[in-house]
Amino acid sequence: MAFEGEPFAEGEIDVNDLAPALLALGDVIQAANRALNGGRVHARLKLRATNEGSFEALLSIDVSMVDAIRDILDAVAESPDRVVAADQLLDLLIKGGTILGVSLTSLFGAVKLLRGRRPDKVEDRGDGMTSITVNQTTIIVDKRTVDLLENLPTREALEDFGSKALGVPGVTSLKIGEKGSEDELVLTANDRSAFKVPEPVDEEPQIDVMEREVWLKIVTSHFRDGYKWRFTDGGDKPFTADMEDAEFLNQALEGKIALSANDTLRCQIREEQKLTSAGLTKEVKVVKVIEHIPGAKQFRLL
Repeated sequence: MAFEGEPFAEGEIDVNDLAPALLALGDVIQAANRALNGGRVHARLKLRATNEGSFEALLSIDVSMVDAIRDILDAVAESPDRVVAADQLLDLLIKGGTILGVSLTSLFGAVKLLRGRRPDKVEDRGDGMTSITVNQTTIIVDKRTVDLLENLPTREALEDFGSKALGVPGVTSLKIGEKGSEDELVLTANDRSAFKVPEPVDEEPQIDVMEREVWLKIVTSHFRDGYKWRFTDGGDKPFTADMEDAEFLNQALEGKIALSANDTLRCQIREEQKLTSAGLTKEVKVVKVIEHIPGAKQFRLL
């Protein structure tokens, strides 16, 4: 892996610029290893300085327990495909490799081609190969590369790497792979967006709705459309909620109710949770204000 650009003109770079990119690359390797090998083996990235302005990435798999070694040997005896060794992992990520004489595109190469989009067509070719077509361009990848493209932690690690490695000020290009070989992949700042995780496909979310009565203390209140209120229910952190009690809002706007940040409201709230492949979200709405208790202006001395 080699960086090129103004920061390397003198053969050195601020460690604060380079270190995040290298750590992010290590995260990509660890995420990919977990996706393919589970918890049976551990992968880590080692770096060895070569010429000025470049680093050679050395990937090794460390196994720390005898039981783990025995598990790996048993797995290999049962099915060699169950454990992806260091050299294979490096091929999948960076070099691409070959199967039956067919040159394969690496994970980084596939990500660059897809540019954050979903492919138009994915077809299993057999013999461990899969074809991916996007914008009338077809590449052949190892079927395990497809597994990595569909693995969210790996894609998130790739996005983080792209942001940090191609966002180093003054760096014009990043070369990954053996220098001067056909496998060498050149990335520029224009490829930064290619590493973004694709938007989730349209799906029917799982929704859970619950209504309950609670005491809420006002943190901030807003009377303009689209602005959420901030409350605390006595927990560690405040939260936002939509105020949907039109009658209460009108009374506050007309001055019939004077609100302050110390006030407490007895409310009927509706909590709506949505679960999708992108994660879990929650929205809170105040359906009705049942009781308004003004905040204390004085305290009892005795």
